[in-house]
Amino acid sequence: MTSSSGRGWRDEARADPSLSEILYVLKSRRLLIVGVVLILAGIALLFGLFREPVYIAEARVSVVPQGKLESEEARLTFLEEVRGNVVTQKMLGEVRRRAGWEEGPQAFSERLDPETFAGGNGSSGLRIRFSGEEPGQAARVANAYAEAFVAGVEDLGDRPLADGVPVAEASMEQRAVPGGYKPRPLIYAAVAAFAGLLLGGAAAFVLEGRASGWRDVRDAELTLKVPVLGTIPDYSPKKSEG
Repeated sequence: MTSSSGRGWRDEARADPSLSEILYVLKSRRLLIVGVVLILAGIALLFGLFREPVYIAEARVSVVPQGKLESEEARLTFLEEVRGNVVTQKMLGEVRRRAGWEEGPQAFSERLDPETFAGGNGSSGLRIRFSGEEPGQAARVANAYAEAFVAGVEDLGDRPLADGVPVAEASMEQRAVPGGYKPRPLIYAAVAAFAGLLLGGAAAFVLEGRASGWRDVRDAELTLKVPVLGTIPDYSPKKSEG
C-alpha cells in the first residue's frame, strides 16, 4: 500500500502526535524495542554476575551530650565535631588491624560510609555502614569501627566541644551482623531494561520517520485523518535492480 506522495503519515507535519499514534508506532516496532531491552538487560545482568557480590553491614553508636541541645542542627554540629576529634588516621589503622583488613587504606575508605544522625526523639549518634565482598568481613569492619569510636569518645573525657558542651557517654547501640546482600545484578538489569525501553522507543520513531509509503490501513487513516473504507492493492511492476 502506498500513498500518493510516496510518504506515510510521518511527514504530515504531526508536531503533536496523539497517544494512539504513539502506541501504534510502538506496537508496530515492538520486536525492535523488545530486542533492545533484552540485549541491554542481558549485558547488564552478565556484568553484575561477573562482579564480586556486595554485602552491607551496619553498626550504630549512640552519642549523648552532657548539656541539652535543642535543635537537630545543633546536635548534628556537635556530632560532627565529636567525629572530627575521634576519627584519626591512627584510629582507622587500628580498625583495619582489628578487622583483619588486608587491602590498602584507599579501598577501605571507599567501602566505609559513616553518617551522623539526630532523631526527632532526641537520639543521636553515628551510623557505620561497610560494604564487603563477604558478609563476615563487612560485619567485622563495621563493629571494629564502632568499638574504636566508642573508645575514642571515652578518651575525650570532659573536653568541651560544640557550644562548650562535652560528651556524656557513647555506647554501642547496634552491632553489625553478617548479611545484608545487595543484589546488584538485578538492579543493573532493571536499570538497563528501562534504558533499553527508552532507546528502543526512540529508535522506533526514527525508523518510522524514515519509512516511505503506508504499511497498512492504520497508516493511511493517520495520514488522512478519516476512516478508510477500502484499499486497492498496488500491482505496479517492481523496478528491476541493477
